[in-house]
Amino acid sequence: MEKGSLRWASSDGAFLFQVPHDETMFSLETSILLSSSLYAISIFLEKGDLSFGGERLSIIRLNFHPPIPDEEEEEEVSNEENEEGYVIHSTYKGGFGFQSIFHTSEINNELSEFEKAFLESVVNHVLEKLEKAGFQVSDIPFLQDNVVINDVEQMLNEIDTKYKSLAASWSLADDPDYEKDRYDFSNVVYHGKINVKDLFYDLAEHAVESLDELLLSKEGKMTLFRIAKSLVGLSGLLYSDENSEKISDEELNFAHSEIILETSQSKRLFRLDVRAYNIVEEQYCDITIMG
Repeated sequence: MEKGSLRWASSDGAFLFQVPHDETMFSLETSILLSSSLYAISIFLEKGDLSFGGERLSIIRLNFHPPIPDEEEEEEVSNEENEEGYVIHSTYKGGFGFQSIFHTSEINNELSEFEKAFLESVVNHVLEKLEKAGFQVSDIPFLQDNVVINDVEQMLNEIDTKYKSLAASWSLADDPDYEKDRYDFSNVVYHGKINVKDLFYDLAEHAVESLDELLLSKEGKMTLFRIAKSLVGLSGLLYSDENSEKISDEELNFAHSEIILETSQSKRLFRLDVRAYNIVEEQYCDITIMG
């Protein structure tokens, strides 16, 4: 892969290790903060605090689009640096989690499906290996010779050298017509707007809703806005190195992120779209769900 990817493991949201070890994409501190934030979102979904049609939801991937610079700053910042967004995949099971992050140009729908399946296989492999050896997830950092870490590293290094060809072969086994329409989001089923200062204080009841075909409960809406709050915070975390002033909690210029969610039984996909922006020195957040 041209720019490579970063994958890391966590236990109940606590960072364990990442592959590769070097800080080529982000600092180690950023990976640690990403672990806890992604875990918080996953817990909301795992507990069923947010469900669509009574079905629980899981994360397929998260897309984080680069912030739009102010006009006077646009010429000062390299377009090549600013136009590159990030895509995150995340899988949790038995307290063990594995996540990956790619530059947007390095991933597409086909590769995304493969990456999700791959992460699930890594998680299952690690849990099975631990169980056979009589260890717990919390034991991983203390195992002699880093046996589990080395095993996972070898697996990841091998797959990255032939990633796209493996993904292409894997996708041939699936129904091509099913995959063709799987990411077609054309129907808006929820839309709400809230002032960002209310969003950060969990005052989701202050939101102005223009559409709610999902008929979300009050508790579900509160969870929805807490997830949106997490996405706004993650955007700030991912782009803070390049654009710390534009995407801080106090002054959000424009942040755009989305989660692709899958229902547990019907396997339908939904896109939860979050956009934070300024209007006359006030910051607002639009939350849209599409099916």
